[in-house]
Amino acid sequence: MNQRTLGKTGLKVSEIGFGGWAVGGPMEAGGVPIGWSNTSDDESLATIRSARDLGVTFFDTSDVYGFGRSESLLGIVLARRRDEFVISTKVGLVKNSDGDLVKDFSRKHILAAIIGSLRRLRTDYLDLYLGHNPDMDVLRHGEFQETMDRLQEEGKIRFWGLSVMTPRDGIEVIENGWGHAIQVLYNVLNQSPAETLFPLAIEKNVGVIARVPLASGLLSGKYRGDSTFPTNDVRQNFLTTRRLQEAVDRVDEVKSLVGDGHYTLAQASIRFVLEHDAVATTIPGARNVRQVESNVAASNVTLPEESIRKLRERLGDYNFYERHSIRV
Repeated sequence: MNQRTLGKTGLKVSEIGFGGWAVGGPMEAGGVPIGWSNTSDDESLATIRSARDLGVTFFDTSDVYGFGRSESLLGIVLARRRDEFVISTKVGLVKNSDGDLVKDFSRKHILAAIIGSLRRLRTDYLDLYLGHNPDMDVLRHGEFQETMDRLQEEGKIRFWGLSVMTPRDGIEVIENGWGHAIQVLYNVLNQSPAETLFPLAIEKNVGVIARVPLASGLLSGKYRGDSTFPTNDVRQNFLTTRRLQEAVDRVDEVKSLVGDGHYTLAQASIRFVLEHDAVATTIPGARNVRQVESNVAASNVTLPEESIRKLRERLGDYNFYERHSIRV
């Protein structure tokens, strides 16, 4: 597995990481599914072990994934060899007393939340602690940054950063010097970060974690316009029949552009993400060993330069998630 440096943190991370949302399993808030469909702990543990054994060193999760379940499963697998891994988790989303998912980036919440995350992950420090898609107004008040700096001074975290919803948010984060790394949605079907955010990240040496590299599974190539998702799967919230057909049409275009190399569509899509110099690591999710093996194999894929150029030219302005205001 190739290793890259996560910007000015100096942390060495596997270029293909492990996204921990899926192993958190199903969950809901306000009667709406916000997780992935059924998973078993045994299969999830085998999936994480497989990633570990295949050379993945960067593991990303959140305290909201499975409402702690994802962190707990990662902790079981990674704790005994803790110093071999870079572990990142996120904070700021919480289920309130009415059962709704709300944002809380207050000092009080963060100082309480990190205790739970450290306990579940079976560690006494985090390599990276990320705000989980905060509104920019929250950051402008400064309490979040002050709290993160305090945790760093106390040794509970090594570095901190932000998971952002849009390139515009990421630009504001970098320009204001908030944190040490950013996480942003970037894939073949949503390339807008490459226009302005990524050049600024390179200039300021801010590490970039590319999330949703497989476009919520769309770039696996297995879905059609009439595909359906389980009732407890988050994708049914935003992949309506019309949107799904639109996305499938674009995926078919991607297939025509990546060629017939010795790789799958998913592997070519992960490789495309890694071809941008700003990206330190990408975090495809996986729910079973087979998916992990496929994801990791993308580290050894060589995507023709002509294919990369065509994907950027033909789909660079498309941006599926942004055009439909999909927030994942």
